[in-house]
Amino acid sequence: MSGFQSGSSLAKIWRFVHIYGLGKTFFKVFGRSRSLGNYFKPPIAKSGRDIAVIGCGQFSFSTLGYSVCKYFGNRFVDCFDVDDEAQESFARFYRISEAAGSSEQLLNNPMVKFVYVTSNHATHSEYTVAALEKGKVVYIEKPIAVNYSQLRMLLDCIKRVGGEVYAGYNRPFSGAVQELKKCIEVRNGPMTLNCFISGHKISPNHWYRAPEEGTRVCGNIGHWIDLAIHMLYWGDIPDKWRITLAFSDEKNRDDDLSISMTSEEGDLIVITMTSRCEPFEGINETINFQCGQTICKIDDFRRMVVWQGEDLVMKKYWPKDVGHNLALLQPFVSTNRRDWNEVVSSTLMMLHITDMVRAGECYSEFSFSEIAKKHL
Repeated sequence: MSGFQSGSSLAKIWRFVHIYGLGKTFFKVFGRSRSLGNYFKPPIAKSGRDIAVIGCGQFSFSTLGYSVCKYFGNRFVDCFDVDDEAQESFARFYRISEAAGSSEQLLNNPMVKFVYVTSNHATHSEYTVAALEKGKVVYIEKPIAVNYSQLRMLLDCIKRVGGEVYAGYNRPFSGAVQELKKCIEVRNGPMTLNCFISGHKISPNHWYRAPEEGTRVCGNIGHWIDLAIHMLYWGDIPDKWRITLAFSDEKNRDDDLSISMTSEEGDLIVITMTSRCEPFEGINETINFQCGQTICKIDDFRRMVVWQGEDLVMKKYWPKDVGHNLALLQPFVSTNRRDWNEVVSSTLMMLHITDMVRAGECYSEFSFSEIAKKHL
């Protein structure tokens, strides 16, 4: 969305308004071309400023910034990023008078009560542990860890110091998934879930590809692994699974990948992510679900159809609702909070699949209890 004089950029802006509404589109535009933020500043919150951000990239600038400002006004009081330009533009737009010179300085700021960790994936756990040890309420963007050592460190910290920590997997907070959960109430029997995702086409030198960042399984596919785990928690989650991977390209195994998971109870989960071209409007996803007498189709979190026997429910969601608002507001709204056990379970399965992708392993058997005993 840079180069706003081009016809394609103007078309993208118009279509973003149609999908996301005017306000969120403005934040997306400002996030892409931050110099435009000099012409607009979000109003300061009346209730005081107490939110800090570690990681001032596109997500924190536009998605987090929009949600916070929409519901509270501008409550950002501090920010830090290893990229000086990103930090400076974030501080300028959100009127932070003096941004922190380091993450340690930010965490020692007595005005900071809430810390949003939205940095690169490999640093999420480290920053979260440091913030929890300073007594902050922490929102950690996905993934919460990119290896078992980080996950163990994070869980040990939570056990040791307590505190509040929330995870940034947003699909369970979407209007469609929450409506489907109401229809299901308690899941009885096995489910079938199919997720087809048209993802971003990323360059060979994109930071997601750095060895320490956990591959696109941690960066992208973890979203749908987490969604599957969330739905499984609507009932009793099976312990043992058979996992099969199909790679389209052995050189870039996580770009065009299909994951098939079957449980000892008969559940079937298939996640396919493809990135053969860049979707004009961003990630596009289709989700199909079946359990008992319920069949559901979710089209890009903009439309949903649910069939339950003779009953038919049709829903439209505008603006498009991927669940970001409710997920990001977890620290402030007690009724929105996610079961942390779900996030730990989804992380364990995500890390196992990450290891399979790295090794080029096409089949394995997985047990939640065994892997937790081994690594946690």
